[in-house]
Amino acid sequence: MNVSTRPIGEALAAAVREQAMQAGADTPAVRGSDWRMAVVATVNADGTIVTTDGVTARRDESYISPAPADLIVISQSSNGQWWAWGRGSTGGVAIGEVVAVRKPSSTSRASTATVSADPHLTMTLSPGTYLLDALLMYDGDAAADLKLGWIAPAGTTGAWWPGGADSSVAALASTPRWGALSDITTSTIPVGAVGAGTIMACRPVGTVIITTAGAFALAWAQNSGSATPTILRGQSTLQMRRIA
Repeated sequence: MNVSTRPIGEALAAAVREQAMQAGADTPAVRGSDWRMAVVATVNADGTIVTTDGVTARRDESYISPAPADLIVISQSSNGQWWAWGRGSTGGVAIGEVVAVRKPSSTSRASTATVSADPHLTMTLSPGTYLLDALLMYDGDAAADLKLGWIAPAGTTGAWWPGGADSSVAALASTPRWGALSDITTSTIPVGAVGAGTIMACRPVGTVIITTAGAFALAWAQNSGSATPTILRGQSTLQMRRIA
């Protein structure tokens, strides 16, 4: 009798052990806190998200612009509450991240009105919506001025303002150029210069929507060709902040 009942007892013990292990795995108070990856299914207006496997978690303040299909990190406390920390990196520019470049030395261009990429103010961007903010310092012949534009991946759209003096400027105290452009890669716009050696500044700003990853760069030339070079000065900067 002992021989025939022993396998039944072992099976019962094994079943009890398995149930206990499963209960521990499913119970935060037993398991303790933990974290894992999850995919967002729904974004709620109350600051929470719902994952594709049904977990409702509150977003961390740093998790901005959540969207369905985000791959995120979530963690659970020992009392069962869930917290959504934010997106895992996709290898591109993250929402909220700023990409910035500084021009370490000056570049001179003479006798050309055809814009081309600056050798320093260029960067690689992943798809997304960006706020553009640049500080450009330059000087040149008052008759040549500085023509500005942008080079970007195919399909890029956006709008921008050059934030500088009008091309008719004759002195440092001048009328700003208020005209803006509703395209980011098609048209160019000039800002004024008042003479070689007199350093001017402009502050181009705008919104750039990139759909294909690639290089984004300031493009510039003289507005009217002159043998006196227009110089884009070192310490000029370009930064892009991804907002969506």
